[in-house]
Amino acid sequence: MSTILLISPEPWEGHFVSKHHYAMELARRGHQVLFYGPPDTSPGIRLEPVADGQGRLQVLRAPKVAPGLRFLPGPLRRSLEARWLGQVEKTLGRPVDVIWLFENSRFYDLRFAGSRLKIYQQVDLNQNFQPESAAATADLSIAISAPIEQRLSPVARKLIRITHGHADRNAAQFRPEGLDQRFGRAMVNAVLIGNLDIAYMDVPLLAQLVSAHPEVCFHFIGTYTAGQGLHGATSLAPNTVFWGRQPADFLPAFLNRADVLLVAYLADAHLDQLANPHKMMEYLASGRCILATRTLEYEDRPDLIETALDRADYARRFGLIAADPAAWNSAEAVARRQAFAHQNTYPRQLDRIVQALGPRGSLIS
Repeated sequence: MSTILLISPEPWEGHFVSKHHYAMELARRGHQVLFYGPPDTSPGIRLEPVADGQGRLQVLRAPKVAPGLRFLPGPLRRSLEARWLGQVEKTLGRPVDVIWLFENSRFYDLRFAGSRLKIYQQVDLNQNFQPESAAATADLSIAISAPIEQRLSPVARKLIRITHGHADRNAAQFRPEGLDQRFGRAMVNAVLIGNLDIAYMDVPLLAQLVSAHPEVCFHFIGTYTAGQGLHGATSLAPNTVFWGRQPADFLPAFLNRADVLLVAYLADAHLDQLANPHKMMEYLASGRCILATRTLEYEDRPDLIETALDRADYARRFGLIAADPAAWNSAEAVARRQAFAHQNTYPRQLDRIVQALGPRGSLIS
């Protein structure tokens, strides 16, 4: 089994997204996984076991390699990063076989890792520091959307495009207190999950829907700032519920109770950045009807997602769904959406990456 260092721009304690799920899947396969998030402020290198990581997943706590590292000449920067990696290996007591990089502001010149297997995966287009350097020095680069693929393809040594994965969870086992009561208040329930403070959120569109449809209860699940943004615009309405941030294991309970799932972004201004939101795969796994602003990765899949072209079209489609949600959530439609998610579970995505690596794929299989 291999030892894999996964470098993430987000901490282990953050919202679980692709890099967290890949770390868990690699550990389930028997690999030793180190998850390194943002640099730690305390001195020294520490390894902290993850409780549900089966003894094979550890969070790496370590300070910056060196101050002002990005301003140093390339050979010196790589030398310092290689020395840092050696210190990590010394602390761990075994060599690192694979570097899996999910960001491009640190360690972006992967030549520091020598002959180790090097994977670069970009999930956000606005992660825009040194993506070309990362792709050019990785053995395999992975893009989750067409705009990212177009950005990396001129320089990547080898490039594949794989969408976000779906993490199977037991929806019946985990549910928040008060779920049935709050969802039972209205005949129709609309759900939106994610960072509710995100700058891309189309707050005027959502506020319009809340005002126009008092018969619908709008459930907003995710981090928000009280009195600002979406919360400031809609929280006083009697048909809104702000649940705050919820554990990942609770999310299926919300999604499975929805009549319609919402994706409402300022898509026209940020079309490429919003090409493939992570939440879409979680939505599809529930099987419930999805109404979205323009989302490039799914614009040719009307069998999976209802895509609105503008605010007026979004409002019109929402009205149709709210008037007869059962018609949009037939057994056939639910099964079709769930089948797509099942084809893209994290184990299946990892198998696709293994295949793309060829013989060296055995290091992460």
